[in-house]
Amino acid sequence: MQKHQPRLLSLLFCCGLTLLVLTPFADAAQAQSKLSEEYPGPWLEITQDVRDFLALHKVRACNEAVGRQSSRNSGEYLLYCTRDEKHWTSWRVQPAAHTLRGPDKLIEGIPPPSAYDL
Repeated sequence: MQKHQPRLLSLLFCCGLTLLVLTPFADAAQAQSKLSEEYPGPWLEITQDVRDFLALHKVRACNEAVGRQSSRNSGEYLLYCTRDEKHWTSWRVQPAAHTLRGPDKLIEGIPPPSAYDL
């Protein structure tokens, strides 16, 4: 048993290292899946309230914007914004709670609206 112990330790180390490396990728994929479930669509024109909220916070990147309402919080929206129809950013806004997060990259698994094929 003694001479097999170094191999067993080496194997356990390799398995542990593999799990350590792969876990963030699994977590990221799961997070992306959760976001696509949280913002199921369809894309809608954003409301005047959301536009006013963006203007109040001096967000200039949203000359053109579409939104998806959160399935968990009816007051939260995922926005995809562009100024030139080439460069897009994502934002999450909650006008009633005065919360703005962004700009971020587009969310994998949530493509932009088909009218704006990138």
